[in-house]
Amino acid sequence: MESVQLMNEEEKSPSVEELSKKLNLVVKRLDTLEDVILVGNKVYMRVPSTIAEQYLAGEPRIHLEAKLILETKRVKVGEKLNIQIEFFNEGKTSVFLTEIEEILPVGFQLIAKPDYCQFDGTRLSMSGRKLDPSKSMRLGLTLRPLQQGIFAVKPRVAYSNGAKRQMFCKPTPATVDVLKNVLPGRISTGYDKLDSLLLGGIPQNYAVILTSISCDERDMLIEKFLEKGAKQGQVTIYVTIEASGVKTLAEEFQSNFYLFLCNPQADTMIKSLPNVFKLKGVENLTEISIALMSTLRKLDASQGDPRRACIGIVSDVLLQHRAIHTRRWLTNLIPDLKSKGFTTLAIMNPYMHDTQEVQAILDLFEGEISIYERDSAKSLKVRKMHNQRYLESELPLRKEKLSFAHPPKTSDWARF
Repeated sequence: MESVQLMNEEEKSPSVEELSKKLNLVVKRLDTLEDVILVGNKVYMRVPSTIAEQYLAGEPRIHLEAKLILETKRVKVGEKLNIQIEFFNEGKTSVFLTEIEEILPVGFQLIAKPDYCQFDGTRLSMSGRKLDPSKSMRLGLTLRPLQQGIFAVKPRVAYSNGAKRQMFCKPTPATVDVLKNVLPGRISTGYDKLDSLLLGGIPQNYAVILTSISCDERDMLIEKFLEKGAKQGQVTIYVTIEASGVKTLAEEFQSNFYLFLCNPQADTMIKSLPNVFKLKGVENLTEISIALMSTLRKLDASQGDPRRACIGIVSDVLLQHRAIHTRRWLTNLIPDLKSKGFTTLAIMNPYMHDTQEVQAILDLFEGEISIYERDSAKSLKVRKMHNQRYLESELPLRKEKLSFAHPPKTSDWARF
């Protein structure tokens, strides 16, 4: 009887195999609990993040590879740079391409992309483009550099498996060496970024007008234009009603910098120098023209091209003499300066005049550069440059960078 009872107890005892199964079940449940997060009355489970975890969890493998391909690693400012990103779906399920971040290096513009893509200035949306397993596709883009330097192209691709889960992949970055693009016969403005838009500077012997609100950035740009010419030994003429900012140039470069100060208070504004001409104001345009022509005739022939002139009194003359007389004066002055080898930069504040008068003046110049304000930020743009190549791109202006710059919406080349 006793032996039978012992046998029954042995039969009821779990085998080693059964114990092992139960132990494995407990371990699995504990592992599951490690991936569980309790927030309030809701339970969240961690999603496997690596390919290995996907495999262990029994999920289809999700893996996208991306390769960055550059047509060239050296390009000039303003030239086109074609790039491609090659995608390959190495996973076992379809993926959907969401967007590409950081596709555009600072100082570049995007000028061509596929129709299905949208660009917001920082990210390129790919509209959930589907890529099936073991399939590949290429995305072609065309960029244009606006400034000189060495730039890194390092995009990050965002994609998903069709659910809310988002993943990223980064192709190996590439660098681009952007070289200066200086066309022959260009006169530097003294500001490198503007010179880049102009492909080296203002075309020699051109008459260009700078239309601008009254601001420090405009004054700094004028000073840089004058300083560049004076320091390079070029004959440089400045006609203005205000001497601030150019006194040092007048004193240091008496042999090639000529200041025409049209102000009744000129004697109190700057000391008398052989290269400073003090006029009573802008009332007598004939007096201004005679003073200018007299100086031009005395220029030494050895002081050859290039020469530059800045006419800073256009708005003052327009207010005093209206459009008819101002046009007549400029119509005579501009050809006279050209005949003497001058590249001319005139200054006008368009907000001080009627639209009709502004257009009457703009029509006299071969080129126009504009400084304007939008959303409390100032920008610069080349509006026209007759029969010349330039970049028709917006250049944000920052006063602190403009003052120390001594080393930019999308459009194609502009040719009028």
